[in-house]
Amino acid sequence: MEPKLLTADRFVDAATGFSYRYVYSDTEYFRPHYHDYYEIFLLLDGEVIHCVNGERLPLKQGALVFIRPADTHDYLLREGDQFSMLNITVSAETVRELFGYLGDGFCADRLLGAKLPPQLQLPALGFDYILSQMTAIRTIDAQDTKRLKTAMRILLFRIFTRFFADFEEERDSEIPPWLSTLCGEMKKNGNFTYGIDRMLSLTDKSREHVSRSIKKYMGVTLSEFINDLRLHFIANMLKNSNHDIADIIFESGFGNISWAAELFRKKYGMTMSKYRKNR
Repeated sequence: MEPKLLTADRFVDAATGFSYRYVYSDTEYFRPHYHDYYEIFLLLDGEVIHCVNGERLPLKQGALVFIRPADTHDYLLREGDQFSMLNITVSAETVRELFGYLGDGFCADRLLGAKLPPQLQLPALGFDYILSQMTAIRTIDAQDTKRLKTAMRILLFRIFTRFFADFEEERDSEIPPWLSTLCGEMKKNGNFTYGIDRMLSLTDKSREHVSRSIKKYMGVTLSEFINDLRLHFIANMLKNSNHDIADIIFESGFGNISWAAELFRKKYGMTMSKYRKNR
């Protein structure tokens, strides 16, 4: 079947730059299609085969997928199966403005250039977060387009920065997605301050597997990876605070001031005091 073009003038509200629908498979007709807008969908229940760009990808509850205009996709259900999803359509202008605001440090090129649509499996907290935010959005007066526009832009900002910011396309020579996600989680909520044990608690992989993967794909040991995050934290605090240096060191997770100072000097070529003075 020839893919059908779905256009923003039908599927995206012009006043807000987005639209959303809660879709049940048993009341929907699916066919191959592509858009001139962007789409984010979250699988709320059930399982489905996502046919996209010539591939068949199984999805289950909690799958979050970012569809670009060039992606051709459809949904394939096995007999007797059903699913439901939250579907958010977003104008090209809105996505362009969002990525422009996030700047060159954001992974927009990787998100837009990947062969397959970026997708990930949300943890329970992430899944519940999106649902709760959408519940709040549904309490806004449908005629209040200004508030709706702002509320949805806030949610889109959080989806991209919280869930897609560390996206890496899976290639043989690049970091696998599970490791990319794990490394991203170590940067959040002060996880790096708790060290290797916290890192291992965030994955179902063994210590040996994580250690081998970190060394293979990133060229460092587990300790070096953790310490590097701590040193970045120290350097930023030296630059952007007037906190006591010893307090910054302990806040970063280092338990030994002399060891932290030695690692910092090796990395930045100067003492912490001099680094603060120069900045």
